[in-house]
Amino acid sequence: MTGPHTAPKIFEAFDHSSDPALRARHFGEWDRLREVEGSFGSSLNPDRTVWFLLRYADIHTALQDYELFSSSSVIPFTDEAHHWIPEEIDPPEHNKYRRILNPAFSPQVVAGMEGAIRVACADLIDGLTGAAGCDVIADFSRQFPTRIFMRIMGLPVERADELLEMVHNLMHTNPTDDPDGAIRGGAMMAIYGLLTEIFHSRRAAPHDDLMTTLVQAEVDGRPLSDDELRETGFLLYMAGLDTVAGAIGYVIKHLAENPDQQRAVRERPASIPAVVEEALRMYSIVTTSRVVTRDVEFAGCPMKAGDRIVVPTASANRDPAAFEDATTFDADRTVNRHIAFGAGPHRCLGSHLARAELRIALEEWHARVPRYRLDPDATITEHIGGVAGLDSLRVTWG
Repeated sequence: MTGPHTAPKIFEAFDHSSDPALRARHFGEWDRLREVEGSFGSSLNPDRTVWFLLRYADIHTALQDYELFSSSSVIPFTDEAHHWIPEEIDPPEHNKYRRILNPAFSPQVVAGMEGAIRVACADLIDGLTGAAGCDVIADFSRQFPTRIFMRIMGLPVERADELLEMVHNLMHTNPTDDPDGAIRGGAMMAIYGLLTEIFHSRRAAPHDDLMTTLVQAEVDGRPLSDDELRETGFLLYMAGLDTVAGAIGYVIKHLAENPDQQRAVRERPASIPAVVEEALRMYSIVTTSRVVTRDVEFAGCPMKAGDRIVVPTASANRDPAAFEDATTFDADRTVNRHIAFGAGPHRCLGSHLARAELRIALEEWHARVPRYRLDPDATITEHIGGVAGLDSLRVTWG
């Protein structure tokens, strides 16, 4: 199942959200750790070991085995007072909540949204081309998917900048900068407050949006409780306002650094779906966690019930045991079974929407902006942790 392994090392204070080497070269450092360690543990939390699985086979197996690796908590180092729905619920209960959400993100529904998505994308890009360049992250990759997802959920689009700041403070403030959790805790409470306000308004006046779907939904013949509504809305809010933004940033950076591939995208727009898949594989951004349910040896690690595993898709999808020339960007790759959207029952609910947004972003970007390159005077930094991304990406035209 997991292949031969040597005894794993235990690092005393390793935290993937703040590790200096990961912050300096995110993907390259996962590659190094996978090849040197394969799997390892962190004793940062004195109450449990947090095990890092880095090989594709181990991660793929773990994500599918919800009986051994429970999703009851996706926070590896601390115990937080939340229960995100449906992410932190295992089957069969998970299926009841997932069925409520699936229709809103089906391939048919996403296809029907394509015209509106394309118009929103084109309008954003047209507003950028009059200058000599832009910050792809601030001016495009955060704004574009946010506008789309806020409309789907029924969030106030006019408050987009405020809502994006809440997400950033919650997901990308590392413990070093926020030792007492005040920044993250404040952002979380602000998000919960906003969602509660909107759910109450939808009960009184239903709209054609996902928030209304949730307040009208039933599980086991009863409406969702206020807590269930908040936890479901919170999870959707975080996922919809952050993940696609991160993916767009990495693929635009790659194409800015590789002018031949950028030219190929312009000249062969039909190749863009394959470029999207290879970018999802090469620059996977999600790192999630699971709870070990019983004592077991897995991936060479002597796990105890209550331990956590951390599974970075960035490491799995660049594993040479699973992909030929794994660290080479190959848009003509014929077999690309990446797990950028996860695997098993918790595979990403919004994968169809994410693929559509990424494809349209590349199509409209390369149809509208001139040739672009990285601004040589700009410094590029990343945030890591649960969802990785670039903090900024200055490009210039020409």
